[in-house]
Amino acid sequence: MERGMYSPTVLWHQLLGSILLAPLLYLLPIALGGLLLRRMPRLGGVLLTAGVALGYLLSIPFTAIWLAGQLERYPAIDAAQARQVQAIVVLGGGKKPAPEYGRDEPSADTLARLRYGAYLAKHSGKPLLVSGGAPLGGEAEAEVMARALSEDYGLAPRWVESRSNTTLENAKFSAELLRQAGISRIALVSQGWHLARAVPFFERQGLSVLPAPTGFIRYSGGGVFWWIPNGRSMQECHSLLREYLGSLYYRLRPGA
Repeated sequence: MERGMYSPTVLWHQLLGSILLAPLLYLLPIALGGLLLRRMPRLGGVLLTAGVALGYLLSIPFTAIWLAGQLERYPAIDAAQARQVQAIVVLGGGKKPAPEYGRDEPSADTLARLRYGAYLAKHSGKPLLVSGGAPLGGEAEAEVMARALSEDYGLAPRWVESRSNTTLENAKFSAELLRQAGISRIALVSQGWHLARAVPFFERQGLSVLPAPTGFIRYSGGGVFWWIPNGRSMQECHSLLREYLGSLYYRLRPGA
């Protein structure tokens, strides 16, 4: 089902994140420092140095690993553990236009979750629920996910929850479907850094949750390589800081 309207809540989150997260997080101090360098050289120099330092730190593996270590609190599970639950819930993590297919396809984060959810479902025999709406309009993420599961893994999810636009709504609307089916024990699939926020939301809905993390942030090698900037680390630092910001938002939000 196509949706033409974006979610105002998600738009607000995007605008707030663009100000508080990279690249503006370090570009703004650099720009402001450059403007102040002649009139207030000491302050301008401090801002320039801080901006450059932030830009460097937020683009190296060491920082990504450190930030992830504070969020990836749940260990990996195996199929034997998944057999103890009644259903497997896979959370959407975005979609993207795919001209080669002529339609939307799951994002990289969503694909990682789908692959692990399919693995657990095939090895445990438990039914799948996919959850994700259309916060930016168009086709719901859950429908994109269901199609990918069918075409790529030969699996059909039993439930397709397509109303949610946030992680909090993922939990609320998924729980409604699961309660109707008499299900109270689930395995919850998402990136390890996302589950730190997602698991409590589902538990507040009265569900017993087995965290099933995937997409752990790990790097080969070590030593000097962890201090060399690269695009992957920059992207992962952005995702991790956004998760910290999201956790803070819901902690301060009444009723969350």
